[in-house]
Amino acid sequence: MSLIGNWIESLSYEQEISDACTRRISNMGSCTACIDECPADAIHLDNGKININGKLCTTCGVCITVCPVQAIKGQSPARKVIQHYLFLQDDSTWPTMVELLYYHKKGIRIIHKPLFSEDLMERVDLANELLNKMNSEPMILVNNVVLEKEEQTKISRRALFTKLAYDSKKTILTSMTPIKWRFNERSFQIPGFYKDWSFYEVKMNLEDCTLCEACFKICPSDVFNLDGDSLKLTDHNCSGCRLCIDICKENSIEIMQNFHRSAEISYKVVKNYCNKCKIDFYSWTESEECKICSRTEKPAFFL
Repeated sequence: MSLIGNWIESLSYEQEISDACTRRISNMGSCTACIDECPADAIHLDNGKININGKLCTTCGVCITVCPVQAIKGQSPARKVIQHYLFLQDDSTWPTMVELLYYHKKGIRIIHKPLFSEDLMERVDLANELLNKMNSEPMILVNNVVLEKEEQTKISRRALFTKLAYDSKKTILTSMTPIKWRFNERSFQIPGFYKDWSFYEVKMNLEDCTLCEACFKICPSDVFNLDGDSLKLTDHNCSGCRLCIDICKENSIEIMQNFHRSAEISYKVVKNYCNKCKIDFYSWTESEECKICSRTEKPAFFL
């Protein structure tokens, strides 16, 4: 293909599912966030893996804002923002709660919607519940907006041409560059939205947990960390992907959607040495056998 052909092809794109998807990390993954939210029913399961039907996909970008691990590569929904107002059209897809919080952090406080929508109102109310806990300004839904008249400032001839050149470059960068340069799925990492707040509460049942470390190693958000003689649990990092729950054979992990002030939890652990398999292992108490060896059936000896 020619250079021009490659360039033209780069201006279009289709949503892609990357290997960061929890269902690709483990066949035990159960996340369906993108499937549940897709307004076009374009996302489906194929042998346990999530795939996008390109014929049905409208590239609206809603799935990008709800994926807990930002595994969908693409561009978020195109929204019209003028003077710190978010304008929504009647035929547009409504912003998800994560997207609303994203715009709130960018300074948006007023959302314009021509006609009333109960679904949109519920989404705004949910976002405002979280904002209220942080004593932050709420987002307001209105059906009429009067834009402030921008003052016209006189500029010199040179400044005018400089501005025109800058605007031209900006237009080229935003519309004529390869679309993948403008992918912004990383903007919706929910754990990083608010420094001192957690969106999820993670609990461990220490009586059932065997410290097999499976969830520690597979967690894409670095929630669990073994450090010396302690297990540190940082639920601020949790994105709610639930992969740790999916792979835990003991059902010893619980994740609840609970917006609260972040607090690191630390559990005391003991590093032991297994006399049978000769490896180091962690447990809640001192032990001479790891869980695997202790569960192995001892051979019967006959005389």
